[in-house]
Amino acid sequence: MSALESLLRKPCFALYRLPRTNVVRALWADAAETLDAGLAGAAGREGFVVAPYDPSRDATLFIPAAHTLRTYTASLPDAPAPMSGYEESDRQRYARDFARVMQALDAGQCMKLVLARRVRLRLAAFSFDALATFAAACRAYPRNYVAMWRTPQSGLWLTATPELLLSRDGDGQCRTIALAGTMPADNDAAKTLAGWDEKNLEEQRLVQQHIHRVLHDSGVAYRVSRTRPARSGSLLHLRTDFTFSAPSALQSLLDHLHPTPAVCGMPVRRAKSILAAAEGIRRGYYAGYSGSMAADGAFSFYVTLRCLRADEQGCDLFAGSGILSQSNEETEWLETERKLDALRLVLPLKG
Repeated sequence: MSALESLLRKPCFALYRLPRTNVVRALWADAAETLDAGLAGAAGREGFVVAPYDPSRDATLFIPAAHTLRTYTASLPDAPAPMSGYEESDRQRYARDFARVMQALDAGQCMKLVLARRVRLRLAAFSFDALATFAAACRAYPRNYVAMWRTPQSGLWLTATPELLLSRDGDGQCRTIALAGTMPADNDAAKTLAGWDEKNLEEQRLVQQHIHRVLHDSGVAYRVSRTRPARSGSLLHLRTDFTFSAPSALQSLLDHLHPTPAVCGMPVRRAKSILAAAEGIRRGYYAGYSGSMAADGAFSFYVTLRCLRADEQGCDLFAGSGILSQSNEETEWLETERKLDALRLVLPLKG
């Protein structure tokens, strides 16, 4: 049994690979700590942070790096073998939830709402190969952050996300991004900004506006990149980067950035309340964030998208799309299907 295979037998671990690298890092401990006071509870220590979508319902966790391991993607196993099982349909539930969201938008309660889906893969036998699935995600999405973690509080999760929430390097330089809008990567017109429709452009503008407001209210001087299409597997998104020096109240900034309108809606607080009533699912750690922390205060936190939660009966896959007043239910359904395909690619199901 390899060191990584042994790792996945432990009750509390994290395994991750940063975007555009081939280095895989792992850490584990006897237990995960709850960060009731935010990042201050992990200050000066190396470890891995896991935060939920809604901290009032689920705990923010810290896995201290009691033990660490470093390897490379080339040493990871081959693709997972096809699993025997079936996928449950949630088409009717999505149509019902979409109608609820559109009622709120038509009433002018929000400008945007991000409606999430949860799809259940029922396995005939427990055949989820966690390490091979992680390896497949690393190979399929070299531009994305790929991570897997397990704690007694959260269970086992995997994400292969394109969205950075916030990073800070050892010199105190920070970065966040606005990432919104979705088009197929094989759409040649979408490879330039001129090829994007108004609905996708408006989604991106709303996320940018939110980040501008949060940084301005935090007293931060920041630089903004041009908006450009960015690839994530078979999809394209619109991306804008914001860079700045770390403010003294970094925890407050993080709390105001999360959740962003890219995973919740606009205005954020009202959108969060509407979605809690409209969505027929509990998000848990979907649309939260995770990432590593260093002892010198550097960290990289990514939004938990293109993700799944595994248990002994199967896997829950999560995806969402931004709904505006002009949205079409069938179009939004197909967008979530394309996002779910990112996970189906690394979770072959033979039926």
